[in-house]
Amino acid sequence: MPGAGGASEHTGPQMVVDLKFTAARGETVEVCFEPVGTTFSLFDGQSIYLRTPLATVGSLEVVSWPNGIGVWVSYPGDHLILDSERNELEPL
Repeated sequence: MPGAGGASEHTGPQMVVDLKFTAARGETVEVCFEPVGTTFSLFDGQSIYLRTPLATVGSLEVVSWPNGIGVWVSYPGDHLILDSERNELEPL
């Protein structure tokens, strides 16, 4: 039964998803996370991940141009940048 004020008593863990960004073999790409401007240069198949709440995926804006990708996330938010082994590099 809901608690006072109709709030749900369910407080389970928030579901997250890891979105992968990879440079093509033999190519270089810059991945920029906005609005903070955190940028990573990837080359020759290197990858990074954006770990974000599943509920925010629909609000992400991804823009690409030659040798670059811009990813706009809600800020502040619960986003993490992970390396190819999924170790934390930087929170957003």
